[in-house]
Amino acid sequence: MINNLLKKNFHILICFFSILSIYLGFFLGENITIGPKLDFEHALPGANEFQKNFKYTFLNFDKALDDIHAATRISPIYLIIIFILKKILIDVDLVRFFLMNIIILNQLFFYKSLKLIFKENVNKKYLLILSCILYLSPSFRSNAIWPESAMLGLLFFLISIYFFLKFKINGKIKYSFLNIIFLAIASYIRPSFCLFGIFFYCEFFIYFLKNRNYFKNISYITFLNIFLAFPAYYYIFILDVFFIEEGGLSLNYFNKIPIITSIIIFHMLPILIYKKFNLGLNYKYDLGLFLIIFLSLILIIKNFDYNIDLTGGGIILHASNYLLGNNILLFICYPLLMYFLIKTSIFKNYSNLILILILLMMTPQYHIFHKYYDPLVIILCFTILNLDIKYDFFEKKRHLIILYSFYISYYFIHYINFLIETNA
Repeated sequence: MINNLLKKNFHILICFFSILSIYLGFFLGENITIGPKLDFEHALPGANEFQKNFKYTFLNFDKALDDIHAATRISPIYLIIIFILKKILIDVDLVRFFLMNIIILNQLFFYKSLKLIFKENVNKKYLLILSCILYLSPSFRSNAIWPESAMLGLLFFLISIYFFLKFKINGKIKYSFLNIIFLAIASYIRPSFCLFGIFFYCEFFIYFLKNRNYFKNISYITFLNIFLAFPAYYYIFILDVFFIEEGGLSLNYFNKIPIITSIIIFHMLPILIYKKFNLGLNYKYDLGLFLIIFLSLILIIKNFDYNIDLTGGGIILHASNYLLGNNILLFICYPLLMYFLIKTSIFKNYSNLILILILLMMTPQYHIFHKYYDPLVIILCFTILNLDIKYDFFEKKRHLIILYSFYISYYFIHYINFLIETNA
């Protein structure tokens, strides 16, 4: 009887223990990616400055925080949220606990989005289990326990995806408005999410263009986008509060392309295994593609100057330097990684290309961390990135087992690194 009860409710148990693990991590101060605790503690002085002089700090955000050695490229909106919560809840740990409970709602909206995509064709138990994969993400866990703007912004981005999927189902313009509004909230909390507005706008534009009766709606969504984006434009470019450059912007894409590609493909690996690494083989075309990639590799090797001692760089670059003391492993892997990134970009339709380009552009700074793409990439793979994931992903349980095994292994890699770093 107990066995039958467990079999029927295994999905609830997985969800319960996954959420419980986050609460346990909070009380233990889990910080296996190392950076989140430091980032949160670095953000606190900035939030305190708003309490001292809100108007001055807001209008001189880049200078005011630089004066107290707390300069940051984190959005002032996020620091204002911390400031308001700190004023209400008083205790910093209560602020953390409150924000963590908000951030874990990511799993709920991931689940709701999955239900819209797979509808009645997939047992909802498996969709719930899939949504709980977020709780195995080292970046999600650490940046929920030590709240960071990336995961709070991700929540509103996921809500915007949910409304976009609702729009695709019934075409009601109210859902396009809700998508734009929640994407704007995500962008004000985490500015890099604003780039996804390009994708959603193109999708809405093409839909309305195909439906002549809805052509006027293009002007509505254009106006709403401009209206919501104008305050940020005015603040950054007119008032010249250009806090985004804090930490150093970098235009060296010879660094960015191989590192970001390695991170994206790393997080896509379970999906590529599911697809049997076949995203549309064309031997004649692929041979030419590899030739171009190898030519680009020459330029990358010549101009690559990323310093991993300044943190970031992705797991493959770090593995290369740890095992070989140089970047050779990244350069060896690059042709294959770039091949799969390009094949993903052109798989099915233009939408994938736009999304991959956004992922390549969303890190303008020098430092490139996994947290910018984990768990974002896996969420995109199952929602708006068209990789033709069919119902058999859930029917054959091995795919979910591979996905969970991948994230469990990834978690323990971070845990081992945490032990090495903290005991060094």
